[in-house]
Amino acid sequence: MFAGSLLALLWGCGPERPGQPGQDDEPERRARDERPRLGFGIISGEDPGLTYKGYQPLIDHLTNRTPFLFRLSLGRDTDDLLRNVEERMVEVVPLEAVSYLEAHSQFGAVPLVRPLNREGKSVSYCVFVVRKESPIKSLSDLKGRTLALGSFHSTISNLIARSELMRTGVELDEPAAIEHLDDDEAIATAVLEGRFEAGAVGDVVAYRYRDQGLRPFHVSEPVPSAPLVARGDLPPAVFEAIRDALLELDLADAEERESWDETVRYGFAPASDADYDVVRRIVGQVGGACGGSCHSDVAF
Repeated sequence: MFAGSLLALLWGCGPERPGQPGQDDEPERRARDERPRLGFGIISGEDPGLTYKGYQPLIDHLTNRTPFLFRLSLGRDTDDLLRNVEERMVEVVPLEAVSYLEAHSQFGAVPLVRPLNREGKSVSYCVFVVRKESPIKSLSDLKGRTLALGSFHSTISNLIARSELMRTGVELDEPAAIEHLDDDEAIATAVLEGRFEAGAVGDVVAYRYRDQGLRPFHVSEPVPSAPLVARGDLPPAVFEAIRDALLELDLADAEERESWDETVRYGFAPASDADYDVVRRIVGQVGGACGGSCHSDVAF
């Protein structure tokens, strides 16, 4: 039911190095601020300036609503984020669900919160997309077609996408060619440019491209949204202060946060490790069918 309503919504609606201080409009004021400093890590993406623009308001919110001075640190990729948390270079990072499970297993990382979507739900969907004029209508139509999926670390556009193919009886070797791209934006662009006949992306990107020539044709069941993750050795009072500041962001005020990155604009819901048991089960179900390309080999 959730997947069907989302499909209708999608189709019917029209750099710094890790560990260094982030950009700030008032560097002198920050230099005088003697509060403890905490790092918030994020992947820089293709446009580091755009990443700063989308996340700096959240950093300012955390600085204003906690006893800590937050700084934004950019990493090159998920491996960078995991390493920076493990080595205590940053305290908080957003991670894909599978990457969170890896971090939890390896060094005790814990989920702080789950981001809300534009409907106020703390879930995400895998959306299969094609160009508007494509004859593809269902997953079974992918036989003999080219398909773009997400990276090794991607939960939604790789693991969940493969799970959907298996659940609907489409063998993983049936598409003529499956290729893994760096991120959902790259997948959407590749499909639009005709380099692939179909792709799997998260609902945020599918919604963003709904008026740019992409048509969704299959939506997964909801899975827990990718968490904001904290170091497991944070003192409880620090963890609670950060979590409470994030939870006070009201969905009703999302329009006032238009400049924020869409993944953090709508607010957050509480999160626990048990929320991601469903992802653990999917990893087990997909098992070795992906040849080791769809998830970490870390024991969760």
